[in-house]
Amino acid sequence: MKRLKIFQKKWVTVTVIAFLAMAVTGLLLWNIKDDSNIPLIEKILLPKGAEYIPNQKIDIQTTEAFRLKDSIYQNFRNNFRMHYQTIGLATFSDSSRLILLSEPAPYFETDSIKSICARFTHTVETKVHKIGFDGHVTDVIILLANATTENVNHLVDSLSSELYLSDYKANTTTLPVKNPRSYYLKENIDYQITLYEFNDWFMEQDEKFVQLKDTNRSVTVEQIFSKKLTGVYFSKVPGFVAWAIAKNQDLSEQLPYIRQFTLDADLVLGALADSATLVVIGRERQAALYELPPLNVESILLLASVTSKELSQSLDVNDFMAGKMASGSDWCPTYLSKELENTEFGHLLTITDVLLKDWSENGTIQEAYYRYPSPPRFPFDRPLFKKLGLSELVYNWNTWNAMYAIDMDEGFTIYTLNRTGALPVSYFNSPERSVSVGYRYEQQAYNYFATLGNTDLARVVQYTALYQLFMDNGITYSGNTHAAYPKNKPYLLKKPTKDLLSFFKNLNDKQIDWLADTISHKNFQDYHKDFLAKQLRKNEQQYNFKYTEEQRTEITENVSKDVRNNLRRDIQEVKTMLNGMSEKEFDFLAKYLSYPRGMQESHQATYKVMQQARRVNNLMRTIGKNNLSIVGLDLKNIRNYYVSNLVNSSARYLKTPSVIVTYNDMLTTGGHNLSSGITRVHSLTGYKRGGYSQPARTSAPATQTPDAHPSGTKPVANKPVSSGQKSGTSSKPATSSSKSPSTSSRPTGNIRPRGEVISTASRSHRGF
Repeated sequence: MKRLKIFQKKWVTVTVIAFLAMAVTGLLLWNIKDDSNIPLIEKILLPKGAEYIPNQKIDIQTTEAFRLKDSIYQNFRNNFRMHYQTIGLATFSDSSRLILLSEPAPYFETDSIKSICARFTHTVETKVHKIGFDGHVTDVIILLANATTENVNHLVDSLSSELYLSDYKANTTTLPVKNPRSYYLKENIDYQITLYEFNDWFMEQDEKFVQLKDTNRSVTVEQIFSKKLTGVYFSKVPGFVAWAIAKNQDLSEQLPYIRQFTLDADLVLGALADSATLVVIGRERQAALYELPPLNVESILLLASVTSKELSQSLDVNDFMAGKMASGSDWCPTYLSKELENTEFGHLLTITDVLLKDWSENGTIQEAYYRYPSPPRFPFDRPLFKKLGLSELVYNWNTWNAMYAIDMDEGFTIYTLNRTGALPVSYFNSPERSVSVGYRYEQQAYNYFATLGNTDLARVVQYTALYQLFMDNGITYSGNTHAAYPKNKPYLLKKPTKDLLSFFKNLNDKQIDWLADTISHKNFQDYHKDFLAKQLRKNEQQYNFKYTEEQRTEITENVSKDVRNNLRRDIQEVKTMLNGMSEKEFDFLAKYLSYPRGMQESHQATYKVMQQARRVNNLMRTIGKNNLSIVGLDLKNIRNYYVSNLVNSSARYLKTPSVIVTYNDMLTTGGHNLSSGITRVHSLTGYKRGGYSQPARTSAPATQTPDAHPSGTKPVANKPVSSGQKSGTSSKPATSSSKSPSTSSRPTGNIRPRGEVISTASRSHRGF
């Protein structure tokens, strides 16, 4: 009994000591936090799988995130002035956080933030960032009063699912910005991979692909075809990422793969397809996200939804009410196919169109509101407009030979891009006469733009390639693309156009004389006088004599008189023509002048109004649009009228500029002609033309066939779809006497092993 009492006393003593030790340890642990800012004792007591939510009884306006939100946002947009879609994250010492959603997709609902952040004290606000004259993007800022790293990771996953339709490799951009947006890369992004090389690498050599979740099981492209697999695959040897898309299903059934492909592949190189599956081949990501940002999911869905065989963009500098304002700068409306209005891809086309004109002219045509970083060099030794000595010049990006395809006997098709650095370039002399100014200039420009390493030009190529591949393989998307086409835009300038025509129609003889005197005198002093002086000096040098002062005075007076009389005659002829019209004809002319591209049908009435419009436009050129202030009209007011009527025409988070304002512009027109047509060939080699691009009209056909070929084999273009509808199977080659090639054909020539083209270096991680 005594021994039992001694044992009990010892047990009580040990228990008390142990309890005291645990209590002291608990008190210490209460204030010790791990790297997630969670007190360890609370973490221990949390139910399994539960997320720790720190104290939320904090006034968000007292946090560092609230105090620094404006400067953090301004820092981001100073470094990313153009389009850049990301989730930004700023972390502060008081555990407050700032989450930036830049350029959310149009399907993103800000109301979803309430449910995602329901357990946190938070605020949501929007910031509008201007791009171009009246274009803008809307960014969303979320402030969290108190959150752990684990909290933020979960929130980013949820936000990624809403923004990109997938939480795959959900990531953030650290704020303030450490790496600003790159516009020019030193590394090569201009790949010129042949059809034969794709055939050799993926069909002959059977490049093996794996999925990250099971790298022990590999498949070839042929096995992807035979098993009708879908999803994103990595080449077993690093270098490629393949996106397998079912052709018989709507893309809405394959949404999660889009974000995965755009993260893990940074360039689209080409594709392979059979009757059931399209396999898009991309370069496994080598560039950082700030160098080659992921393609936007919403832009890819938009391209899959398009049924039109052509997409277009232009700067309508020849519109009746466009031109030089009294300030000396020029304005013009922007044009985008209705599918592209207020979209990231549409605005990207406008930006790169401005770059084509400006850089072709050695940086002398400057857009007033983009502030795009200048390139390290220009394509020509002097501005092309002056180099060619033309009175008018048209610049175009187009898809002539941008992608080649071959339909093999074995039942599959191979596609490769001509170049991945830029689209082909066309220069021709006028919008009406699409005559090339010369292969040499177009080839020089194409090579310049493609090798410049410009990330926006490469991005346009990728989107265009996907558009062509989707159209050629029946890849569709029937979901809501949240189209925001401004229906009031096409004939918005009809009223001011009609007012100006009425002014000319109602002039009396005295007013015509005054106008002719005033405008001809101003034009003579501004332009003709200097031109005449140069011509007189040239005559003196050529014929070795000298004009007397009396001769100079007489010649000057005669020229000035001729300029005045010609202008008076032109005004009178236009007045007579306008007065001879019926009210309906007058209205029709005003409508045509205000929006010429609206008259699609060609018939006798259209031809007649075109002739009438040409006479009016010739008069406007003679007068000079910068001189319209003499008749009480400043084109700046017309521009402002146009802009103000489109101010509310935008998508949820994005508005493409409705106008472009430039300095030092001449009679230059630009644009994009994006055709879904792909140049089909009958030989695996010898089909490329070194990048030569046949000039494309605004209404270019959907397919193109080169008119000559240095190798002696002529590519055969094929209509990808009949009647503008997407097909559900791979296109077949056009009828030809040449037999389609088989994979057994081994053309001669230096064919590169894939390791010489795409790096096979080992990676610490695959893709992004």
